[in-house]
Amino acid sequence: MNDSSAELIQINQESLKTLIRGITYFQEEFSLILAVCNYRTLREQIVQQLREQCPVQIRELVLEKSVQTLYTRIAEELGAQQPNALMIVGLESLIEIDPVLTATNQIREEFRNFNFPLVLWVTDAILCKLIRLIPDFHSWATTVEFQMTVDELIQLIRQTVEEVFAKVLNSRDNVFLDNAALDIENGSPRCAELKSACEELQHRGVTLDPELEAGLEFIWGRVADNSDVASRHHYEQSLAWWKQTGDRSRSGLLLFYIGDWWRYYAARHRVEHQQAGDRAREYFQQSIQAFEQANRPDLAAKFINFWAEVLHRLKDWHKLELVAQKALVLHQTHYDQFRQARVYGFLAEVELSKSWWIEAKQAAEQALILLHDATKTILNPSPAQSVLLDLELSFHQRNGLKPRPFRTALQKD
Repeated sequence: MNDSSAELIQINQESLKTLIRGITYFQEEFSLILAVCNYRTLREQIVQQLREQCPVQIRELVLEKSVQTLYTRIAEELGAQQPNALMIVGLESLIEIDPVLTATNQIREEFRNFNFPLVLWVTDAILCKLIRLIPDFHSWATTVEFQMTVDELIQLIRQTVEEVFAKVLNSRDNVFLDNAALDIENGSPRCAELKSACEELQHRGVTLDPELEAGLEFIWGRVADNSDVASRHHYEQSLAWWKQTGDRSRSGLLLFYIGDWWRYYAARHRVEHQQAGDRAREYFQQSIQAFEQANRPDLAAKFINFWAEVLHRLKDWHKLELVAQKALVLHQTHYDQFRQARVYGFLAEVELSKSWWIEAKQAAEQALILLHDATKTILNPSPAQSVLLDLELSFHQRNGLKPRPFRTALQKD
């Protein structure tokens, strides 16, 4: 542990002592204490130490996201009870924080009905809102601050990066996990923590290693709107960092994300459809090659159908046939009937492009058999499985992959 870390830990301990004194001194009368902390893990540590060291029993209230007035929520929670002290967490998670704070200031005198110390856990961002929006209420408060050490901040970033990559790589290829599922929605507590950690490290003059920089750029790309060019720029920067580290698996993932960005761009900008589609095709091809070079055929199997889909949209039938045959080998090795069904659907389209009706019929029938066998194995699907099933069953009905090849091929028998 370096001197600055030891010093910061000591400062946190002094802040904890100040917090305990404030709770202990103001018994049976109202006082407001703002405990400033930007990180949930550190807050949990401090709260545990507080419970162990403070002689006063402290009641805790976790605010629901939908809370609209702070005073009313506290009154509902306590009823006629007057605890020795009340600690409130969750302000940073509220859906509408500004109206809650404004309402708090309007009825601030009512808080004097609470004859006990009130500890509000707030982040730096919320503290700024308190000062700006409700200065009268804020003027009542004593403020104590808790900070993370450099090592703790780096560990927080590293853990977030690893969790996000693990979730993305373990998800199904056709279920694009949204930011809520990854817990990195813009404005969410976790996203705010990550931004705060980066800002603090920058302020302290700490340079992150290439892997963390690469991981952060990927997350910022996900946080940004996928239709925004800023998202693609973050992915490109992340890819550049991953190439520096030599991590072919994650380079492959970023190549896929850039390709996927261009795929969506092609769908939204019909005038540039061909050019954008060509870009998507190039990146998807490079992605699969990177996974193969990393000896990760499981990841190649997970993402290769996107390459085939773009080739289908571009009507590049020759290349689609080659990629589809390659995909079949991967899907048979990493057994997945849903993915195999998609590939046979592509092959049916290829055969139709050549007017090979019998072969098209055979491919179409094989796709339907695989789809039927895959769906009947899932009994009482979970919500997540239901989403998956809906996506798979609708696959042949959208974006040019309609049931047409199946109907046409069967009719041409």
